[in-house]
Amino acid sequence: MKAIARLADSFRTEIKVDPDLSHTIIADEPPEAGGANAGPTAMGLLAAALGACTAATLRSYANLKGIALESVEVEVDAQRRKPSEQVEGAKATVVIKKITLKGGLTEEQRKRMLEIAEKCPVNRALLQGVDLVHE
Repeated sequence: MKAIARLADSFRTEIKVDPDLSHTIIADEPPEAGGANAGPTAMGLLAAALGACTAATLRSYANLKGIALESVEVEVDAQRRKPSEQVEGAKATVVIKKITLKGGLTEEQRKRMLEIAEKCPVNRALLQGVDLVHE
């Protein structure tokens, strides 16, 4: 997957995404940080990516297994810890994910779906880390 981000005005950033760069996303900062609030922050986009990936993974699994999944809601809160919140061994960013599944799921199916949610590619990348190469 490819993305190209170009700073347009102040903090407003236009991002072209996907293999053929066919989608455009706008990111920005809130006014109190000097932006115009024209789009989500970069941390908001990270939370959105995890939420979207998790929901799509669950839909795909439900379709594959014939599970009567009516809806999925994934609430993600990604926050940088303040220096005062730093404790030894803790990461600088904390991500809280809450998944709500609706439909005629058995307790066993619900449990399995929550296990599958952890297998989405964005979730794995966050947990495993990535090899970041600068060119």
